[in-house]
Amino acid sequence: MLRRLSAGQQRSVRHWAMEFVVVVAGVLLALWLQQWDEERRAKQDMLAAEEAIHDEVLASLESLVWREAISRCHVERVIQLKTMLLTDGNRWPGLNENALMESSSSQATGVQTVIQGVYQRPFEPYSTDAWDSALTTGALAQMDRQRLAKLTALYGQLHFLSEVQERENRAATTLSALALPQELTADTRTAMLGALYEVDTSRFMFTYQGASALADRMKELGWNDKSEVDRWIAEEQANDRKQGSKWRPCVKPERNPFDN
Repeated sequence: MLRRLSAGQQRSVRHWAMEFVVVVAGVLLALWLQQWDEERRAKQDMLAAEEAIHDEVLASLESLVWREAISRCHVERVIQLKTMLLTDGNRWPGLNENALMESSSSQATGVQTVIQGVYQRPFEPYSTDAWDSALTTGALAQMDRQRLAKLTALYGQLHFLSEVQERENRAATTLSALALPQELTADTRTAMLGALYEVDTSRFMFTYQGASALADRMKELGWNDKSEVDRWIAEEQANDRKQGSKWRPCVKPERNPFDN
C-alpha cells in the first residue's frame, strides 16, 4: 500500500507513525514513572508505619518488664488480703499500706507509675493505635505476608493483655473499698474474695503471656532491642537512686527478656 503512495505521502505516513510511536512511548514511560513513584511512596509509608508499630510494641514490653518485677508483691498482697478476709469477725480495719514501696509517700516515675489503691498495678495501657492506623490506611499493603502474619499474632497477644488488664482493673476497683475500715457483710466478703481470684488469675495471665513471650515475637520480626531495654532499665534504676525510692523486698530488679 505504501508503494502506491507518492513520495510525499509516504514521508507523511512515516512522520505520523513516528509521532504515534513517540506519543505511546511517552505515555508508557509516564505510567511507569508514576507507578514507580507510587510504589516508592508506599514503601516509605510502610517503613514509617512499621517504625511506629515497633515503638508502640517496645513501650508495651517495658510495661511488662516492670510488671514482672513486681509480680511477687502481687502474690504477697493477695495472700495478705485473703488471710484477713477469712479471719473471724466482721470488722475490717482498713488497709492503706503500699504494696510496693516502703513509704506510701514515695512516688515512682516513668514506666514505674502505678494505679494507687489496695492493689497497686502498672498504669500504662497496651496501646494498639499505630497498628490500627496502619491497617486503616493500608500502609502495610506491600508487606510480606509472612511478616504481616507475625505482626498480627503479636498484636493478638497485646489485645489479649488489654482484656486481661481491663479484667484486673475491674477487680482491683472492687478491692479498693478495703482501704477503709468497715463492717464486712457476707455478701461483701464474698465479692472481695471473688475480686481477689480475678486479680490473681490476671497476674498468672501476665506471667504466661508476659515480657518473655512478647520479646520472642519481636525477635521473630528481627527486632532485638536488648540494648534499648538495658538503657531503659539503667535509667529507671538511676531515677530510683536520685529520688530515694524505697521498694519493698518483693520488688525484684527488672530483667531484660532479650537476655534469654
